[in-house]
Formats: sequence, C-alpha cells, structure tokens
Amino acid sequence: MPDISLPKDVRDSVLTELYRQIGELPWMTMPGRHKTRCYSEWIEDPSIGGELADYQTAEGMRVWLKDGPLKEYARAIEGAGPYARYTTRRLTPPNEFLRTLLGQEWHVDSTNIGEKPMHCMISNGHTERYVCWGGQRTYRDLLWAAINQAVRLRAVPLIVVYTFESEQVQKPQQKQQESLAEHCGVELAYVERHWEAHDPH
Repeated sequence: MPDISLPKDVRDSVLTELYRQIGELPWMTMPGRHKTRCYSEWIEDPSIGGELADYQTAEGMRVWLKDGPLKEYARAIEGAGPYARYTTRRLTPPNEFLRTLLGQEWHVDSTNIGEKPMHCMISNGHTERYVCWGGQRTYRDLLWAAINQAVRLRAVPLIVVYTFESEQVQKPQQKQQESLAEHCGVELAYVERHWEAHDPH
C-alpha cells in the first residue's frame, strides 16, 4: 500500500508518539494477538489515529501502521532506515556481541553495516568474515544471505540469532537451525541483545 500523504509536521508528530509508545512495550517478543490489540488502540488514540483521521480510513491506518513504521521497527532499532530517528531506544551496536563471540581483535566498521538482513564484514586485520544477524523469526533470510556469501568468500560466514531477556529459542527449533547451518557450511551463534536509550530529537 502506498504511503499516506501527510504534512511533515503531522507525520513527525504521529511517528514520534507511536515510537514512544512502542518503546515502552516488549514489541519484539509480543504475541501477535497483543500486537493486534495495540493497532486498535493506536487507531483510537487522539495523538495517532486522531491525527491521521483527516487523511485515511481506520482500515487504511491499520495497513499503514503495519506495513510502514511497524514493519520497519526491527531496522529502526538498529539505527537503520528512515524511521530510526523516531526511536526512543535502540539495540546496542553489533561490535558488542561480535567481539564477545569472536574476540576483541575483531572490528566492525560502522559505515560498513548493511540491511535486509542486517550484515557487515568484520576484520581482525588479517581475515575478513561476513556476518549477518536478526531475531529468530528471520532465520530463513539469514541463512539464505550467509549461503550466498559462502560461495564467494574463503572465510566461513557467521549467522547470529539474537534474543531478549524474556525470550528463548526452543530446543527443537535451535537443533534444526544448527543442523541447517552445518549442512550449508556456515557458522551459527546465539546472543542476547540489550537496549540503550536514544533521544529522537
């Protein structure tokens, strides 16, 4: 669905308030039924749906929220994409978990980070490796990205699946993911990500 045509001040106000509220929720681990309820509440919220009412129907708002700012949220909390500036918190940078996994001698150039999925080349001064990362629901995309790099790079690509404090990868799912990674000749690791505050202004 095309983006809703909004005056800049209305768009900024709606997105700032929406992301403020999302920042107070465990959005990344919330069940789908809870997210559905949030959509309804946002449409009824005067500072979100009330601002959008002159430009779109209630159903149109729901689609816009889902396919726009909420679809982009996972990238935004990585500091990537057009919605990143509205976030009130972000995930700590990849350097943090990559150095924990691989050693302090490995370095990530922050200007070298790509998207869809989140990825970068990491170097220890002698070797470069491709690394991609995402939540457990994105494993298929991560595996496909890593396989594409495996056929052209000498160093084994690394997939990093991240979780949060309240989230765990189920053992059968983890076993399947590990088997697929081994079969495809890529490395797989799991890490717990943490939050840090971000001023959207």
